[in-house]
Amino acid sequence: MQNVLIVEDDLIQLNMLCECIKKEYPGWIVQSACSYHAAEHLLNESVSLNIPFTLLLLDVQLSGGSTDRGGFFLAKTARRFPCYYRVPILFLTALSHEESFALSEFHCYNYISKPYTDNDILFQLEQMLLTGYLNQTLELTDTNRILHRISPEDIYYIESQAHTLLVFTTKGKINTRQYTLVQLASILDSNFIRCHKKYIINRDYVQSYDRISQYVRINGTSISIGRTYIKKVDECLLCMKGE
Repeated sequence: MQNVLIVEDDLIQLNMLCECIKKEYPGWIVQSACSYHAAEHLLNESVSLNIPFTLLLLDVQLSGGSTDRGGFFLAKTARRFPCYYRVPILFLTALSHEESFALSEFHCYNYISKPYTDNDILFQLEQMLLTGYLNQTLELTDTNRILHRISPEDIYYIESQAHTLLVFTTKGKINTRQYTLVQLASILDSNFIRCHKKYIINRDYVQSYDRISQYVRINGTSISIGRTYIKKVDECLLCMKGE
């Protein structure tokens, strides 16, 4: 399921975009904003709740920010957050000369020139799905400088040892120095819980939770829960089990 933010200050176009995407992909969450400041608020809220958007559709000629190119300014704001480093951005623009700038400066997925049709929008979304841009992928460079593209769903847990992270997945272990545990925690979604100063766990793989001895068991491995993390682990795991 995708979580989409559409930012467009023309209300007619904004409503058309929302209805077009909701009709084609009824399972997707679609939120919208018609101003720079409203969009900025939604971005900040998504970061604080650890529920980032998975796709941004931004009008380039958005009033707000420091210029009349508020869409670019908003993209720059989003890219400052680790969880938005690689989230695809689709720019909507009426100015053809800004296309190359958008592609290079903000590493956006693509742009759509105005005026556009429903089919133009749906074609770009279909291409994103076919090429994997909308499938959440984590890129990790290991200590041998080999690049791994993995789905967060395949991660059992992450352990910090000295200056190296050990990422245990369904396909094996990856050792990386690319991120700190704090940085990786900010990128991963709410399925991942910081349970110890040295561990992040994927709650989908928790086999058992011993609240007395303070450990969880994942893929046959016992992982300690730090005292300062007990309350958060309780909330996440017990909520998951419906207790």
